[in-house]
Amino acid sequence: MLRYLKERYGDIPIYVQETGYASSNDTVHDTDRAEYLKTYIASALAAIRDGANLKGYFVWAFMDVFEFLSGNQPRYGLYRVDFDDEARPRQAKLSARWYAGFLKKNGIHGQSELNDAGSHAEQ
Repeated sequence: MLRYLKERYGDIPIYVQETGYASSNDTVHDTDRAEYLKTYIASALAAIRDGANLKGYFVWAFMDVFEFLSGNQPRYGLYRVDFDDEARPRQAKLSARWYAGFLKKNGIHGQSELNDAGSHAEQ
């Protein structure tokens, strides 16, 4: 899509917003979401290398939230929220740890950063 936008509309600035992954997985070991992020960010990096003017990439959502159509069932967040506890405690998921590692390494340099940043997520 990023390549298409560049070809169709020229060198416009592009911001990817609310790219997220809904899951019924209510555990902090959300490997499906971490893989989703790796795949989409790798595609965005490839598009940048091909000339797409991607200025920002924003993950949806920071933490699990109430969805108007589905309530608390789909989990989108990088942080798990325990909706059964009145205090609503939050806990970082695997995807949050992977994404933080990716950002700390300024992972825009190559595919190895995508893979390497994830190696520390289990720790």
